[in-house]
Amino acid sequence: FATTMNAEEGADRRGPTNELLDHYVGRPFADWPARYKTLLTTMLTNAKAAVEKKAAGPAKIGPSLSLDRYVGSYVDPWYGRITVAQAKSGLTIDFNETPRMSGPLEHFQYDSFIARYDDKGIEPAYVTFGLDAEGRVERISMKPVSPTADFSFDYQDLDFRPVASAGR
Repeated sequence: FATTMNAEEGADRRGPTNELLDHYVGRPFADWPARYKTLLTTMLTNAKAAVEKKAAGPAKIGPSLSLDRYVGSYVDPWYGRITVAQAKSGLTIDFNETPRMSGPLEHFQYDSFIARYDDKGIEPAYVTFGLDAEGRVERISMKPVSPTADFSFDYQDLDFRPVASAGR
């Protein structure tokens, strides 16, 4: 039954599967789809509250550098190159290898920004610039803004480093 479904959502697949397993092993009926739906609703409600709480209370500190000092090309060994640029409205980010994975960087707090991509189907991400002892960008790390972001947005695995240039 579960193999005939075209869905990633666990409740749609696991609920009926668990009901069938219960039936075949003689366990009493449990409405597994309803249980999974309740669990999912609780998870989403808690995630929304966590995101709203964090968004409502960022420290009003930073950024540490003038915006032009964050500008540059950065590379991750797995993903490839990204470009941080400066526009009239602030910083932008472009994942050069992924169409429409570009957009503005909104300052969040300290040296962290939130990437809001042109493609609204791409999860927003915290983009944090790590500085070295001389105040130069040494690395960029990322993580999804939402705790319920799909696992395929594996931002936490990326480790962008500045592309060497004559001025660095």
